[in-house]
Amino acid sequence: MISAVNKIFAIIGKRGRFIALLALRAPFDIAFTIVNAMFLQNAFNAVEQNDSAGLLRVCIVFGIASLGLFLYNGTIWSIYSPFTTRLEEKLRIRLFEKIASFPYNRIEKTTQGEWVTRLNTDVEAPFSRNFTFPHVVCAIVSITASAGILWRINSVILGWVMLFIIPHILVSHFFIARAMLRLNEKSLDAIAVNTGEMTALITCADAAALYDGQDYLMKRFEDSSKKLFGANMKIHEKNAFSAGVVPLFALSGYLILLFVSSRWIASGYFTFGDLSAAFQYRGGVLKSSLMLISCIITIQASMASIRRFNETMDERS
Repeated sequence: MISAVNKIFAIIGKRGRFIALLALRAPFDIAFTIVNAMFLQNAFNAVEQNDSAGLLRVCIVFGIASLGLFLYNGTIWSIYSPFTTRLEEKLRIRLFEKIASFPYNRIEKTTQGEWVTRLNTDVEAPFSRNFTFPHVVCAIVSITASAGILWRINSVILGWVMLFIIPHILVSHFFIARAMLRLNEKSLDAIAVNTGEMTALITCADAAALYDGQDYLMKRFEDSSKKLFGANMKIHEKNAFSAGVVPLFALSGYLILLFVSSRWIASGYFTFGDLSAAFQYRGGVLKSSLMLISCIITIQASMASIRRFNETMDERS
């Protein structure tokens, strides 16, 4: 995967700036988790101590910190979004120039729908999907930092958290992410065929009307649409299975951890504020793990488009 993405940056450049933007975006999730955890811990402790001034001070600090974090995050995204749009533009231009350099017989060997799919869907895949490289970096940083903080708070809590998260990651990787590459390749092939049939239906409308071939073209377009529908439904089935696994592991781990920690509160080992902070860090690990799983699935699906793009660029003109 890394070598395939490096090929793309070797074509369009800007690798250093892309890495810098990823590094600037990476700390936001863990910083927001820490701010929430500290707010809940100090707020509940202030309530238990009947400290109104302390509670007001905690709320003011939380509001200022949250505002600063979201302003920072919005600034980074306002730079990252147009930057990736320009990268996508460069990819499309380079791919079009490459296709235009092919001899006529090579272009004719591939359908028009296939070329349109490569210039649109394949070019959009590396940077325009919902969960891609920025979210991977954020998830890894957040998981590592949240797990480290949980280890310092209470290693038993970290053990219970990992006991339910690790199986979820393994199930998602082996039963969902691995299948996504193959399913997305079939979907891209179906998109290319469907686009070709739609193009024929439009460009050949006059000839079809003259020779009474509208039903024939419409039937071919309908068949290709059904195949595209079937290919996409298999992808949605995998995503639905992934969404169904989330409550099974996440809620089970939450209930067990709540039962264990209630004894610590009763014995005076934990305060309710400490437990709230621990749950925030647990949420940071869990949320980032789910984000990482979604990113792995999306990137595996995008790899089909990235490979097709690289194969086209590697062809001899």
